[in-house]
Amino acid sequence: MAIESLVKENIKSLRPYEIPDIPCSVKLDAMENPYDLPEEIKELVKEKVGGFNRYPDPLSNDLRKSIASYLGIDKEEIMVGNGSDELILNILLTFKSNQVIFPTPTFAMYKILAQVANSKPVGIPLSNEFELDDEVILATADADSIIFLAYPNNPTGNCFSKEKMLRIVEEAEGLIVIDEAYFEFSKETFLSVIDSYPQVIILRTFSKAFGLAGLRCGYLVAHPELVKALFKVKLPYNLNSFSQIVAGCVMENFRYLLQPQINQIITQRERLYLFLKKINGIIPYPSDANFILFKTTNVPANTIFSELVEEGVLIRNLTEDIPNCLRVTVGTEQENNTFMEKLDKICRKY
Repeated sequence: MAIESLVKENIKSLRPYEIPDIPCSVKLDAMENPYDLPEEIKELVKEKVGGFNRYPDPLSNDLRKSIASYLGIDKEEIMVGNGSDELILNILLTFKSNQVIFPTPTFAMYKILAQVANSKPVGIPLSNEFELDDEVILATADADSIIFLAYPNNPTGNCFSKEKMLRIVEEAEGLIVIDEAYFEFSKETFLSVIDSYPQVIILRTFSKAFGLAGLRCGYLVAHPELVKALFKVKLPYNLNSFSQIVAGCVMENFRYLLQPQINQIITQRERLYLFLKKINGIIPYPSDANFILFKTTNVPANTIFSELVEEGVLIRNLTEDIPNCLRVTVGTEQENNTFMEKLDKICRKY
């Protein structure tokens, strides 16, 4: 029997999300928080961690209460998941999604998970300035569509026009998912529109600003009726006990212990941007996230990427999606210094 004959048709052409294994001493490719958890939070986790012989709370109630307190909303408006990826898939499995509409380039998982859910992915190109084409999005969408908008967008780093975003929220018939994975760096949010526009879902994650990429924890905020529907699809024990405990400790101590880290990342982001602007043949794009997209004009991006790897610095090569563009995550001051030194050295060669 041919194994391929057992595979669903919508999966056969699917291109999986691939993470190349490129060992480097300075890792600036995945938009991770470069800092470890503060010792105070680690001590709190030690105090709270017990045995793991029992199943986790299927509703993650304590964590949802912590998130609700942080946001100033009701916990019934919150659902947590095993990373934003699981939440996106649950949304696609729960609600009408004949079409999944998103700007391009953007977060790759919108397209991949649309195909997994047997929905039609529809990418709407951004303008040359990486701005939304709200006219085409609205003309393409219907009541059975789900629109995904990353805000700030990955990999471009910018927040789209508020006017264009609000127009889509006000005029689109179907569900709208606004992915605010980088909110803590941008401070820009559409959380307040949920009361007036119950078809809007906000996605957030613990993987970026909160430094918990290794624990796979995300959450969404939506009208309670949408959350109730999503709970019908959610796996019963989707978030393990340890992740619930750590995320809760982080959330409860965010402003005191993690905000200083975020402030430092934002400071380093501006420092990196100013440095890149000064290099001949490099065009950086302003960023509201914890990474910077930049274009190379004198030296092919593939060349710079390869030579940085040889120097022990890993960034993200995006030339397949955006010609001659690379993306660097903001690291620690020392990591950024190494990246800047190596990039300057490479560019001077040419």
